[in-house]
Amino acid sequence: MPRWIDRAKRKLGFLSIPGLPGFLAGMNAAVGVLALFRPDFPRQLALDPVLIRQGEVWRLITYIFVPPPLAPLWMFLWLILYYSYMRMLENEWGDFKFTLFCLIGALSTALPALALNLELGNTAFSTSLFLAFARINPKFQILLFFFLPVKMKWLAALTWAMIGYNLLTGGYAIRIAILAGLINYLLFFGAEHKAELELMWHHWRHRGKFR
Repeated sequence: MPRWIDRAKRKLGFLSIPGLPGFLAGMNAAVGVLALFRPDFPRQLALDPVLIRQGEVWRLITYIFVPPPLAPLWMFLWLILYYSYMRMLENEWGDFKFTLFCLIGALSTALPALALNLELGNTAFSTSLFLAFARINPKFQILLFFFLPVKMKWLAALTWAMIGYNLLTGGYAIRIAILAGLINYLLFFGAEHKAELELMWHHWRHRGKFR
């Protein structure tokens, strides 16, 4: 972890939220259930810059409580997976670092949306949590489609490929949503990725010298 996180903990440790994974998963579950009876309910929590400027400031945070539009069975399975990797991240990092990661992720989408008058979703926020978990636990396996064991590092590679594709082919709002939503991941892991790329470049440049 970068040193600035430890410095932030000494000054902002009071922001820690114990049990945050359970709260986030529980709120997504509650919104998902309410949406079955009131399909318009998630709109009351969405990141709508116009309504935020009219005083509905809770939308700066509540948009991360809106789950993806899935059928009930798939929603249940998604919630289990969502909670599981958030809980593992919290166990790995502790309450403060996990809270900080989520807070940066939520605000790094909300503030550009407000500044640029874009209505953005929380897909990038959820993706950043998954990528962080996959980064820390690359060999962790899940059963894809209930029978195919797949390691996190391969799912992360596929996710990065999809991110790259969407950045190349997506519109302005999609690009802003992706880049803004991954700021938390880059702050936590960017230095590691930079060091790995530099090492790969070094090996590539000097490969002929060792033959």
